[in-house]
Amino acid sequence: MSDSRARHRTAAQWEPVRLGVHPAPGPDETVDPPLTEYLPRPHDETLRQRLARTAATNDAAFVLLVGRSASGKTRAVYEAVAAVLPDWPVVHPADADELAAWIEASHIDPRTVLWLDETQRYLNGAPGERAAKALGRLLDRVAPLAVVGTMWPEHLRRLTANRRDGGDDSPHTRALLTGRHAMITVPDTLSGDSPAVAAAAARDPRLAAAVRAAGPGNRVLQHLTGGPELVRRWEMGPDQWFTAPEHAVLTAAVEARRLGHTNAVPARLLKEAAAGFMDSNARATAGKEWFPAAISALTTAAGGPVPLIAERHARDVGDPDSYRPDDYLEQHIRRVRAHRAPPAGFWTGAAHARTADDLYALGSAAEQRRRYGCAAELYESAVEQGHSRARAVLAVLRETVDGRAAAEETAASDPLAWAALAVRREFDGDGSAAYDAYRRAAEAGDAWAWSAMARIHEEEGDPAAADAVAAQAAAAGQALAWRTLGRMRAAHGPAAAEAFEQAVGVGDGWGHLGLAQVAQRAGDLAGAVEHATRAADAGVSAAWARLVRLHWSLGDPTAAVVAATGGADVGDPEAWSLLARLRHAAGDVSGAAAAHREAAALGAGAAWRELALLADADGDGVAAEEAAAQAARTGDPEAWTALAEARAERGRAAGAAHAAAEAARAGDVEAWITLARGRECSGDAEGAERAADLAADRGSPAAWAALSRMRERVGDRDGSRRAVLRAEALGASDAWTALGRVHEERGDTAAAERAYLRGCKAGDTEAHAALGALLLTQGRSQEACDAYRSAVDAGLPDAWEGFLSALATQCPA
Repeated sequence: MSDSRARHRTAAQWEPVRLGVHPAPGPDETVDPPLTEYLPRPHDETLRQRLARTAATNDAAFVLLVGRSASGKTRAVYEAVAAVLPDWPVVHPADADELAAWIEASHIDPRTVLWLDETQRYLNGAPGERAAKALGRLLDRVAPLAVVGTMWPEHLRRLTANRRDGGDDSPHTRALLTGRHAMITVPDTLSGDSPAVAAAAARDPRLAAAVRAAGPGNRVLQHLTGGPELVRRWEMGPDQWFTAPEHAVLTAAVEARRLGHTNAVPARLLKEAAAGFMDSNARATAGKEWFPAAISALTTAAGGPVPLIAERHARDVGDPDSYRPDDYLEQHIRRVRAHRAPPAGFWTGAAHARTADDLYALGSAAEQRRRYGCAAELYESAVEQGHSRARAVLAVLRETVDGRAAAEETAASDPLAWAALAVRREFDGDGSAAYDAYRRAAEAGDAWAWSAMARIHEEEGDPAAADAVAAQAAAAGQALAWRTLGRMRAAHGPAAAEAFEQAVGVGDGWGHLGLAQVAQRAGDLAGAVEHATRAADAGVSAAWARLVRLHWSLGDPTAAVVAATGGADVGDPEAWSLLARLRHAAGDVSGAAAAHREAAALGAGAAWRELALLADADGDGVAAEEAAAQAARTGDPEAWTALAEARAERGRAAGAAHAAAEAARAGDVEAWITLARGRECSGDAEGAERAADLAADRGSPAAWAALSRMRERVGDRDGSRRAVLRAEALGASDAWTALGRVHEERGDTAAAERAYLRGCKAGDTEAHAALGALLLTQGRSQEACDAYRSAVDAGLPDAWEGFLSALATQCPA
């Protein structure tokens, strides 16, 4: 079939396995299509409603299912698309580059499903940022359109986490994953006790076998994909089910992915890294063809699911060149090895990572574990492949390890590298060296560095030198330094005004907004209005909200409405939202509601939430629920959550439960967690547990974890233990660690230690650091060293200081 025809296949015309659906092995462990009977769960209703609304309202939606491996995410999407959008073609790009290319070439038409299974594969690194930018534009211009994806929670956390240095290499990816879309949490449990499952098991021996294997653990789905059997085989160790080379290759593949290699792992990396996971005898007896033999065995489904999936990343047709482990097995090995550092040979193989982003990520993993030499080599390779930030982190690393001269040689003419060195030196208190690095960054083209230089002079009490730097920056067309000085001189009105006027002289409209602030502080509201108006005329959209506040302060609500309308004309809803808050504070509830509606019409999702709360507080529950439903339709399920919280606070239990249920159906499971907390606080333990179970049914164990801590604080030890065990069974690996901290707060260090040890066993890397700190306070320095060493090997950035402290206590005085 041609690429063009393939892009026009509906879900029913695709082979499910080609879209990522795991086939279920039969009772004899052979993979035997067709798919097993589908058993809907609560999240399926949410997913199908969102897709149906997309078609009915001519909308464009991004629906992301988040859950652990083998939780049924991909199958849920497949069944929903086949049922709700049966005649829409399903487009399945191979990778980020193909996704961006198809979008940029306008190959994605309305009434299409864009299939992004394992969505993180499309959003990693520079290609992923390009794809996310293109995807954001696609969602704005093509409708109706359904973009569907799946992701593990850990990938979502990584892609949306704030960088420690405050920078942001992937703003479009972050905006896509945190913006307006339906994020649906999928539990990894399916009880074998339900009548629907029992009836289906009677019709399908594969399902019956999975139910028997799952027992009371509710892991029916995992046994359907054969995941637990793969785990059992790997846990047997080398030269059992898997030969030593096979076991090593499989472990190396997971280690590469765990430590940051987001793509399938290249064969050359696997071959070199795997040697480090074999003992000397295995290396001596493996034979010359050990690697191809291991690959052949691991990629063959002779006895059940395939532990290693072969791929080809080269664009031509040929033999596989890369491999990725089975999802369920990968997640298990990640958890088991979370606190362990890979052998030295792994880092040698890491040099053969596929992309610059993979090299950078592996270099960061090495640096976090204090393998500085390995990190430097990987960063150097990333620099050679054109990674935008690799030179900066390499320069900072070189300054730490090799001294200032090596760092400056590495920075060369890279403005980002010089800026990174400047920030590091300023943090270390070396102001002179920091200023010199900022100067080099500015000379290399970093506009922000001029502002930093001006700030340093101002902080040192040398305004003349600060002005000289700002003037030099202005001569280069950069106004930010003058604006920085204006903000720093806010307490000295004339000096601040002079700095903002200099910014205006460079053509910076934000300088007018600064002048408005100076005038407002001086009590000259009319002058502030004049400057804010000039800022708005210069295209500073934030000026309209400033004008709303100023006109309101002047007692001119009509002019405030005009300003809010001006903000609307440039697509900025904040002016109307501010006016709504001002009216509400003044007691004008109907006026506040009208302003919120104007903001909602401009796309402010929070406006519908505020309307729901206003109506509910006014006693109009119907209007409140209509507003919350409208918020959910625009991609904001948190309106229902806010409504549930407000009702719970007012003691309206039934209404709160109804709102929480709607929030969950809209994709926000946090409502059930909030409801569980509220019921527990009010003494309704049974109701709290029902809410926690409903949260668990929708994929979140956090409510049970919260109940464990709440009960421990009030002395309910039995209830606390029951709750934390339930949370752990549902996959909350951090529940024991959080409970251990509560034990410490209460002074029960023995119970805290037991909880931290359970957290370590559950795979929570934070538990090792918490245990190390506890042991160190008890004078058990060797045990503390061991715990902190595990935390360091896990890559926890702050564990090193604890490890050094533990070592210091062992040194003779």
